[in-house]
Amino acid sequence: MTHLTRKPIDAMLAVRISLVALMFIAAAIIYPYLPDIIPTHWGIEGVPKGWSPKTWGAWIMPPMSLAFLVLFPFLSKLDPKRENYEKFKQPWSVIQTSLVALLAYMFLVTNFVTFYPQYNDMVGRAVVLGIGVLFVVLGNVMGKVRQNYFIGLKTPWTLDNPEVWQKSQRFAGWAFVISGLVFIIESIIWIAIMPVFVVMMGVMVLMPIVYSYLLSRDIKKM
Repeated sequence: MTHLTRKPIDAMLAVRISLVALMFIAAAIIYPYLPDIIPTHWGIEGVPKGWSPKTWGAWIMPPMSLAFLVLFPFLSKLDPKRENYEKFKQPWSVIQTSLVALLAYMFLVTNFVTFYPQYNDMVGRAVVLGIGVLFVVLGNVMGKVRQNYFIGLKTPWTLDNPEVWQKSQRFAGWAFVISGLVFIIESIIWIAIMPVFVVMMGVMVLMPIVYSYLLSRDIKKM
C-alpha cells in the first residue's frame, strides 16, 4: 500500500487564509444590517471624510486581503534574487501575515464605528495603534531579510553590497521598532499627532537611506 505524505501547511499561511475567510464571512453576515451609505474614510480627528454605497464599500477590505494572499507568493517568483527567499522564509511569512492582519484589524475597526458612530473619534487612535504594532513586528524581522528587490530597505548601496544590505536592514529594523513604539504611545496620549507622525516617518525612511550610503562609502574606502 502506498502512503501519500502531504506537506504540512505553514502555520502562518493558515492564519492568513483564516483571516481572509473570516473577513468574507463577517462581511456577508453584517451586510444586511449596514446602512445604505457607509463611511469609508476618516480624518485624523475621527470625522468621516468619505462615504460609499454599502454595495461595494462593505467589500473593500476582504477582496484586498485576498489579493494580498494570492499575490504575495508570486513576488518571490518574479524577483531576480528569488533564491534568497529561502534564506528568510519565516520572516517573509511573518511580513505577509502582519499585512493581512492589519487589513483584518482595519476591517474590524471601520465596521465597528459604522455600527457605533459615537466612537468615530477613536478611529485615528486605532489606526495609529495598528500601524505602530505593524512597524514593531516588521522591525523585528527586517534584520533577517536577505537581498531582494521587493522587501526591505532597497537603495543602490544595499542592492550593490550584501554587507551594506544586512547592516542597513538591521539599522532600519531598529528605526521601525522605535517608530512603532512611539506610535503606540502616541495612540494613547494623542498629543501633536501630525508632527510626531511626520518626524517618525522621516526617521524610518530617511535615516536608514543615509546610513546605507555612509556605510557603503566607508566600506569602499577600506
